[in-house]
Amino acid sequence: MDDKVTKIREKYLKYGYNSLSEFEKIILILSYSERNGETEISASKIFDIYGNLHTAADSDTTFLMKECGISLKSAILINLIPALKRRSEIDLVLNNKLNTVENAKNYFSAYLMGRRTEYVVVSAVNKKFNLINTSVLAYGSFSEVHFPKRLILDFALKNEAEYIFMAHCHPKNTSAPSSSDIKTTREIKSAINSIGRLFVDHIIVGTDGAVSLREIDDKLFDKITNYIL
Repeated sequence: MDDKVTKIREKYLKYGYNSLSEFEKIILILSYSERNGETEISASKIFDIYGNLHTAADSDTTFLMKECGISLKSAILINLIPALKRRSEIDLVLNNKLNTVENAKNYFSAYLMGRRTEYVVVSAVNKKFNLINTSVLAYGSFSEVHFPKRLILDFALKNEAEYIFMAHCHPKNTSAPSSSDIKTTREIKSAINSIGRLFVDHIIVGTDGAVSLREIDDKLFDKITNYIL
C-alpha cells in the first residue's frame, strides 16, 4: 500500500468520511478493490469523468470498467454506494414514527434515494404510526405504470394496517405533483376506505426534495387529527 492511501485511511479513521475530499473518497473506496499502484490512477480517471462518487455510482458498471480502467469488483462496489447509503438513512429515520409530515418526507426520501427510475411504494403503519412494512408496488414511469388497486388493499389487509402511506419518486424532475398524481391519489383513497382503512399521505420525492400532497390539499385525504402537518 502506498503512502498516499495509508494517509487517507488514517485521516478517515481519525476524522471520519466527511473530512475527505471527493478525490480522497474515491481513492479510499478503490484502495479496497484495486491492486496496489493502480488505485490513484484509476481514481484520477473517475474524478476527471464524474467529479464525485455520487455521479459515478449512477453509471453503468461496464462503462466504469471500460472508461476508467477499474476492475469489476470496483465497479460493483461503486454502484452499491447509493443502496448502502439508502439503507443507512432508512435505519436512522426509523427511530421516529411516521406521525408527522416531516418524518414521512424524511423516510420516503431515504427509501427512494438513488433510484434511477420511478418507483411506487406503499407503507403500512399501526395506530401509533409505527411502521409495519413497506413494499414496492411498481416501477417505471409513474404516468405509465398501471398497478391493480387490489395490490394496495391486499398489502393493507395482510399487514393489518390502520393507516396507509403511498410514495413515488421523480428521479429526473421536481417533486411537483401532476394531474395524474392527484387523480391517482383520489382513486387510492376511495379504494383504501372501502376496506375500512385510512389513507394518510402521498409523498412525492423529486430532484428538489419531497412534497406531501396532504400539505398541498388536505381534502384529498381522510381527516386524521394525530398526523401533524
